[in-house]
Amino acid sequence: MAMSDQASSPSAGLTVSHLSLAFGGLKALSDVSFSVAPGSITAVIGPNGAGKTSLFNCISGFYRPSAGAIEFDGSDISKFHPPARAKIGLARTFQNIALFRGMTVLDNIKLGRHAHMRTNVFDALWYFGRARREELELRSEI
Repeated sequence: MAMSDQASSPSAGLTVSHLSLAFGGLKALSDVSFSVAPGSITAVIGPNGAGKTSLFNCISGFYRPSAGAIEFDGSDISKFHPPARAKIGLARTFQNIALFRGMTVLDNIKLGRHAHMRTNVFDALWYFGRARREELELRSEI
């Protein structure tokens, strides 16, 4: 995948600059640059094998690009591991639908919010007090 519309903007929520990724001799991404404004809806389209999944895997931290930088809300997150990226609000969905049976779509989406909870292991184990209050608060959010 090669994109050269480098649109670095100070108000960009996500900025990808000169991203490259190779698997041995196969170049999956070559000098990809773009910006996504906060609150916007952006699509990445292309044929099979174009590098769309590789791009999302780099942005979400599952792949480490061979070159380039990724900024989110003005901070370089290139070295962040996937859980750290999720904590700052950067998340992705996967191609295969992996919903938990018996849960609504909304409950499945809210499940990702658990990374932001302040409850510790002991609170969650006994499920009363702070853990219960946080869980009920999370359930009431839409």
